[in-house]
Amino acid sequence: MKILRDNGIPTVVWLSPILPFINDTEKNIKGLLNYCKKANVYGIICFGMGPYSTDGNREYFYKKLDNHFLKLKEKYISKYGNSYGINSQNNEKLMNLFHEECEKNNIVHNNKEIFNFLREVPEKDVQKNLFDF
Repeated sequence: MKILRDNGIPTVVWLSPILPFINDTEKNIKGLLNYCKKANVYGIICFGMGPYSTDGNREYFYKKLDNHFLKLKEKYISKYGNSYGINSQNNEKLMNLFHEECEKNNIVHNNKEIFNFLREVPEKDVQKNLFDF
C-alpha cells in the first residue's frame, strides 16, 4: 500500500476478516488502523467487527476453526449458532475506536462515500488490464 501511495495511486482497505476470539482486540484494530494511516489510505470499508456466515461457508469456516484453533468451533456454535452475523462481543467498542481513529487521521470511513469514490475514479487512475500493455 505504501508503494501505491508513493506512486499516487489511491487505496481503499476492506477491514475484514475480524474474527471473534481471534483478532477482535483493540491492539489489533489499532495496529491495522495505524498501518492504514502510515500508508495514507483514502478510506477503510468496515461493516462491523465480525464476519457474515451463510450456509455452506459456515461449515467450511467451522472446519477451518477445528484445524487451526482447537475447541474454538464449539465456542462459536454456542455463542452464534447459525446466525448470519457473527459480531464480536467487542463490536461496539471496536467500531467506536475505528470511527474515532479514522476521523482523527482524515481517513474516509463512510462505506457509501467510499463506494461512490470507487465508482468515480477517473479513467486515468483505473486499474489496467494485463492485455492493455
